[in-house]
Amino acid sequence: MSKSNRRKRIRRSDYLRVLITETLPFETPIIFSNDGLYERISGLGSATKIHQQLVNALILGEGDSSIHSTIPYVYKIRKTQAEFRRLALLHPNSQWKMKCFYERYEDLLLYYCSLSPASIRAPQKIAGSFFFKNSFDNLNQYKTSNVSLLSLDELTKHSPSFFTYRGFDRLYKFFLSPDYFRLEKSFCVMRTLDVTKCFNSIYTHTMSWAVKDKEFTKKNVRNSATFAQQFDKLMQHANHGETSGIVIGPEVSRIFAEIILQEVDSRVIAALAKASKTKAGKTFGKEYSFRRYVDDVFIFATDSQVAKDVYDRYADCLLDFNLHTNVSKSTELARPFVTVKSRIVHQASLAVNDFVEKFLEAVEGTQVLRPKKILSTWRLTQSFIENIKSLCSYNAVTYDEIAAFLISVFTERIKKIVAVEKVAVSKQVASEYCDAILVLLDVLFFLYKVSPSVGASYKLCTSVILLSKFVKKHVQAIESTVAQRIFELTESLLEELKNSATKNVDGFLHLECLNVVLAARELGAHFYFPQETLKALFNQGEPQSYFSIVSCLYYVQDEPRYAELRKYMLGEAAAMLMDLSDIRMNSEKAYLFLDLVGCPYVPEKRRGTWLRRAMKALGLGDPSSIDVLAFLNAATKTHMHVDWTDIDLLSSLEKKELKQAY
Repeated sequence: MSKSNRRKRIRRSDYLRVLITETLPFETPIIFSNDGLYERISGLGSATKIHQQLVNALILGEGDSSIHSTIPYVYKIRKTQAEFRRLALLHPNSQWKMKCFYERYEDLLLYYCSLSPASIRAPQKIAGSFFFKNSFDNLNQYKTSNVSLLSLDELTKHSPSFFTYRGFDRLYKFFLSPDYFRLEKSFCVMRTLDVTKCFNSIYTHTMSWAVKDKEFTKKNVRNSATFAQQFDKLMQHANHGETSGIVIGPEVSRIFAEIILQEVDSRVIAALAKASKTKAGKTFGKEYSFRRYVDDVFIFATDSQVAKDVYDRYADCLLDFNLHTNVSKSTELARPFVTVKSRIVHQASLAVNDFVEKFLEAVEGTQVLRPKKILSTWRLTQSFIENIKSLCSYNAVTYDEIAAFLISVFTERIKKIVAVEKVAVSKQVASEYCDAILVLLDVLFFLYKVSPSVGASYKLCTSVILLSKFVKKHVQAIESTVAQRIFELTESLLEELKNSATKNVDGFLHLECLNVVLAARELGAHFYFPQETLKALFNQGEPQSYFSIVSCLYYVQDEPRYAELRKYMLGEAAAMLMDLSDIRMNSEKAYLFLDLVGCPYVPEKRRGTWLRRAMKALGLGDPSSIDVLAFLNAATKTHMHVDWTDIDLLSSLEKKELKQAY
C-alpha cells in the first residue's frame, strides 16, 4: 500500500479528540479507553434526560463553582524488576478543561514548543492527517468488529496525537538517524545528562517563569488571564491543587514540561555564547551541540572540557526552575558513540534474525512468513534463550534492557505469520505451524516472565490473540494445543504473584499480568482460569481500586463459576460508592460510577441506587422511576470507558500501538 493511500484525514476542528490523545496515561488495562466518553459527549443532544444531566454536571462541570481542583486516581505499575512508576488518571472534568485549554491556546502551545533547536520531541502543528501503520494493515480478518477508518469518528479515535511532532517518537530512532551520525562526525565526545525526577519536581508556577520571567510573574500574580497562569491553574486543578509536581502519564503533562525545558535549552545556548574575561563564548553547533528528548539530554562537544562546561551550564539553568541533574546517571563517551544499550540491541537483532531463519521463511513475493520443519523445538528454543543470556552476561546488563525490544520484534514476526488469506492445510503443514507457534510462545513468555512491563504486555497480548485466532480460522487441528499452551504459560506467569514482593507496595496494580489474563479470555470458556488463581491476581481480601474492579468484572462477567469473586468485587464497588458527596472531585469514584452504572453484570437495583445517590450528590434532584429505567436500559447499550459487551481487544491493542508512549 502506498504512503499516500495510508494517509488518513482528521477533522481539525474536532477538539474532542483531545480526550482521546492528550489526557490519558498510555499504560492502562487493554479494556479501558476514552472512546465511549468521546461518543457520549459527541452525542449528548440525543441522549436521555439523565444522561445529559450527568454529563453536564460531572464531566462538563456545570452547576457547582466551588470545586477548584480534582483528585486524580493514582496507581503504580512495574517499571523494572526493582522500580515502579506512579501514574495518574485524571478526573473527567479535568480532562474536559484540558480540551477547552487546547481549543483556546493551541497556537501558543505550538509557539512555546518551537523555540529550542535542541528538542527532538516537540509539537509542531495541529494534526490534519496521520499515516496508518503497516503492521496491522492485513489483519482485519481477525477483528471481531469491522473497524473501518472511513468515518470521521473512527479517524478521531485512531489519530495518535492532537499535534504532529518534529523529531522522534521513540528515543532509539534518534540513535539511528542521520542527525546522530552527523553529530558523531562533527564531535568527538558525547556526555549524557538526566533531569532527576523531572515531572515530580516541576513547580507549576515555573511555567510563568519560562514564558515570561520570574520578576514579571511576581508583579502580575493577580492577573490570571495569561496563557502561563491558565496552564499553571489547569495542572493544579488536575492534581488536587498541588503546585509541587505535575501528574505523570497524560500527554499534556509532557507538553507542560517541554515548554519549561525549551526555555532551559534557550538559556543554556544564550549563556554559553557570552564571552567572559576567562573564557571565550561557545557557539551552538560549532564547539558543541546537544539534543534533548523530554528530560534526557545528550551533549556533543569537541573535547571533554567543553562537554563539562555545557553540562555545568545546563545544570545551573535547571536550578533556575528548581530542577536538578542526576549525577550518577551521567556518562561520557569518546568516538565511536556506542552505548551498552545500542550494542546489545544490535547484537540481539542479529540473534533474532539468525534464530527466525532456522524455522521461518518468507513466501516469495509477499511479506508473509511460513514455518519450516523443526527437528527439536526444545533445542531450538533453548539455543536462542542461551544466546540472549550470554549477550546480557557479556554486556553486564539485566533482561530489563532487552526483553521488551525482543518481544516487540517477535510480535512483528507473528503478524507476518498470520497475515495470510488461506492456508493449504495438510498433516505436515499443521505440524510445522504447531511447532513454530509453540517455539514462539515459549520464547515470548520466557522473555516476558523475566522482565514484565505494561508496554511489553500490549505486544504479548497482540501475539496471543493473533495466534489463537489464526489457528482457529486456518489450522483448526492445532487449535486446542495452542490454546492449552497459552493457558499453561499464562497460569505459570500468575504463579509468580503468590510470592511477589509487590503486595507490600501501596497502590500497585499488576497491570502487566492483568492485561495478559484479559487477552487469554479470548481462548474461550474451556480455558478460563480457576477462581483461586484470579483471587491471587486481584489480591482478594485487600482493598480494591477502580482498575482492578472493572478488570475483574470484565473477566468474570456472569459466569456462575466466579459467583464468589464477583460478589466480593461488587461489595468492594458498593463500599467505594456508598458516599458520593465528593464525586465531582474524586476521580476514582467518578470513573467507577460512570462505568458500573451501565455494567450488565451489576444488578439493576444496585445500579439504580448508585444513580440516585450520584444525582443527589450532583444537585440534580431525585429522578422519576421512568427516567431512571430509561437511563439504565440505555446505559447497558453504550459505554463510557469500558465496553462491557462489544469490545474487540485486537482493535484496542491496535490503538495502543498507534498511541505509543515515549
